[in-house]
Amino acid sequence: MPDGGTALSPETVMREIRRAGVSHVVWLPDSETNWLYLLMKAEPGLSLVGSARGHACSIAGRLGVGRRRAPDPDQNTG
Repeated sequence: MPDGGTALSPETVMREIRRAGVSHVVWLPDSETNWLYLLMKAEPGLSLVGSARGHACSIAGRLGVGRRRAPDPDQNTG
């Protein structure tokens, strides 16, 4: 992961996603992270799973049961 002096860019996040062997990302799209969404959408071998608010954790958990690496980068609503 980046140290305290490194900016967290979309490219940095994608590099870490690849390095971690992530296969799926459970995603609730929002305008603040559209930059990351576009990179993930274009990434071969990465599946984006759309979700509604409140459902992402359970979807990611079920993917985990199926031995998929599926983070849930929920937006911060305050």
